[in-house]
Parts: sequence; C-alpha cells; structure tokens
Amino acid sequence: MQVLKDEMKKNILRSALREFNRLGYRDASMRQIADTAGITPGNIYRYFASKEKMLHELLQPTYEQFVGYMLEIKQDLEDVSAMEPDNSLAFLHKIQSTIVRLFNQSSLELSVLMNKSEGSPYENVKQELTTVTYSILEKAFHTFQNGTARLQDEENQSAHMIASTIVEGMCIILREYEDGDTIERLVDELVRIYFTGIGDRINRS
Repeated sequence: MQVLKDEMKKNILRSALREFNRLGYRDASMRQIADTAGITPGNIYRYFASKEKMLHELLQPTYEQFVGYMLEIKQDLEDVSAMEPDNSLAFLHKIQSTIVRLFNQSSLELSVLMNKSEGSPYENVKQELTTVTYSILEKAFHTFQNGTARLQDEENQSAHMIASTIVEGMCIILREYEDGDTIERLVDELVRIYFTGIGDRINRS
C-alpha cells in the first residue's frame, strides 16, 4: 500500500513539474495538475496540502544547491582585492558553470526556478543571480576606475544593465533549449560576447 502511495506521489510531482514548466507557478492549478496526473482534484490534497508545498518539494533541493554555489562565488569574490580582466571572466564562467551543472542535474527544476517561479517564494532567484553578477562587474569596473570610492553613475548603470542582460540571456537559453551541451555552448558564448563588450567599456573609461 505504501509503495502505491509513494508511486502516486511521484506521479503527482512529475505532473506538477510539467505544468509549472508549461504554465508557470502562478497560472498552474491543482486541478490541472490532478488532471495531468490522472487523479481527482480532491485526491491530490491527500498528498499535498497546497500548490506552494508541492513546488517546495520539487524545487528546494535545486534551490539549496543554487544558494550553495552562489555563496561560494560571493566568498571568492570577497577574497579578491582587485579584479583583473582574466579574473572577471573567470568569475562569470563560475556562474556559467553553475547554471550548466544545475541544468545537468535538474533541468526542468532549474527552468522553473529561473523562468516560471513568479508568485512563489522562489521568484527572487533570478534577482539573486543578477546581484552576484553585478557584484563581479562592479568590482571589475572599480579596479579600472583606479580604486575610486564608488562607481560613477554611468558606470553603475552600465554594470546593472549588463548584469541584468547576462542573466536574462541565460534564462532565455534555458527556456529555448533542452540539451545540456547546447546550453553550455550558448551560455559560454553569451558570457564571452558580453565580456568583450565589458572590456571595451572599461578601456574607454
């Protein structure tokens, strides 16, 4: 009996993951998930009290890995006193490898986490990644500003814009492609293209 219950729970979670990836957390409903899983809407509540609890069980392991990787990058970033161009690119590649590693482990979970979690407790994940990316660019720009106390408004705006577009570009790649090798190649190309632009921007400063 317990085996059947466990299998049903796994089936519900698989169905929920597909629905969250298809419609997003906000628009997916317990009724739709129940229909996809082949059970009645009333029955689904025997396994999950709410849509949020279902999402939590699906995404929490991936989210915890994401947070762990981000904390490592933040710590490494704090330990670097000056950000040379090669270091800046290396840090951006750490973000790239984090995305690819998580995708290879949990592709749909990562896609939902990054693209379809609006309205859930996980909706700030994209902003967290953007903030870390901005911190890398801020330190790079700061180094080439001869160590001035703070970035000029123009450099600050540029760092925010570039960080946002790099992360959004990664999210688009995750939405459009499902093959890990393709995602790795495209994210790597994205990082290199933007870093070329960053280098030009710094050299004009």
